[in-house]
Amino acid sequence: MPTRFLLHTILLIAATTGVYFWLASPLSAYTLQLVALLVLLYLGSHWLKKHNSYFMIRDSVSLDITILTSMILLLISETGALTSPFFFLAYFLLFGVAMLYEIEATLVLTGVFILYFLALPGTNLSDLAHLSELIALIMITPLALFTGHAYETDLENRRTNAMLLKQLGTQETDTLMFLSLNLKSTLLKSLDTLSTIIPVTRMKDARSNLETLYSDLKVLYRTSADLEKAVDNQTDK
Repeated sequence: MPTRFLLHTILLIAATTGVYFWLASPLSAYTLQLVALLVLLYLGSHWLKKHNSYFMIRDSVSLDITILTSMILLLISETGALTSPFFFLAYFLLFGVAMLYEIEATLVLTGVFILYFLALPGTNLSDLAHLSELIALIMITPLALFTGHAYETDLENRRTNAMLLKQLGTQETDTLMFLSLNLKSTLLKSLDTLSTIIPVTRMKDARSNLETLYSDLKVLYRTSADLEKAVDNQTDK
C-alpha cells in the first residue's frame, strides 16, 4: 500500500511538473500537437492491450492516469487556464483518481493542481473568476473522495458476492457428486439386494418388513433424484 501510494504520488507530481516546464519552454507553441499525441498514445496503448497480450502492462491504470493528467492540464492551460471552458475536466480527473487511487493520492493531486495554477503567470487571485475556480477545486475534493469510497465499497461487495457464488458452485458440485456417486449408487445396490432376498424369504413377517424397506428405499431414491435436480436448478438462477 505505501509503495503504490508513493508510485502514484510521484507519477502525479511528475506529470504536473512536466506540463509546467513544457509550457515554460519554447516547445509550448506545439502544445496542441502534444495533446493530440497524448490522445493517440492513450488510445494506442488500450488498443495494444486489447489485441496483443505481449503489450499488457502490470499497472496500466497508473499509465492511463498519468497520460490523462498531462493531457488535461495541457488542454486547460492552452485554452485559458483557470478561465478555460475545459476546466471541468480537472473535476472529472479528480473523481477518476479518487476511484482508482488512494485517498492520500487524491489529496496530493488537489494540492498539486492548486500549486500548479498558482504558479502560472496568468493567475490573478484578485480576479474573482480565478479565485472561485481554485475554491471550487478544493470544495469538489471531498465529494470526489466520497464517490471514490462508495465505488470501492461497491467493488468490494461485488467481489464478496462473486466469492460466495464460487463457494456455492463448489457446494453444488460436492452435493451433486455425493448424490450421484454415493447416495444413489448405494440405494441402487440396496434395492438390487432386496429384490433378490425378498422372493426367497419364507417368513411372512420378515418378508413384509423387507417389502416395506424396499418401498421406502425406492421413495428415497426418487427423492434423491428430485433433490439433485432442485439443487442444480437453484444454483443456475
